[in-house]
Amino acid sequence: MTEHVPFITAETGDDLIVSFGLGPHAATSLTLLRTPKFEHLLPPTERGVSVNDKSSSADTPCFLVAVRWQGNSVHIQSTAKTYALDVSSVAPDEINEALAVLKQMNFDNRFKIDV
Repeated sequence: MTEHVPFITAETGDDLIVSFGLGPHAATSLTLLRTPKFEHLLPPTERGVSVNDKSSSADTPCFLVAVRWQGNSVHIQSTAKTYALDVSSVAPDEINEALAVLKQMNFDNRFKIDV
């Protein structure tokens, strides 16, 4: 099932964040997070972009495997599940900013990105 995304927020700084508001009123979100500044302190198996949709178990870390962005359709594959997103309502500047941050997140080619 495809989730409607009314907006995307992207942040840079110590944390790199791309967050997709989900549903018509964005009651929940799908958040991609990476903290390159401190990542070297983690074991290699815990490095990368974490994926959180608020329904994931806190006990099991979930990491980004691939992003496929084709027009208004975005498919995000994590180690736990795959998300299908409709970003047709999102402003072009929000999309461009999100893509730029995703590319920053992938500085070590840890996940596949197709845009």
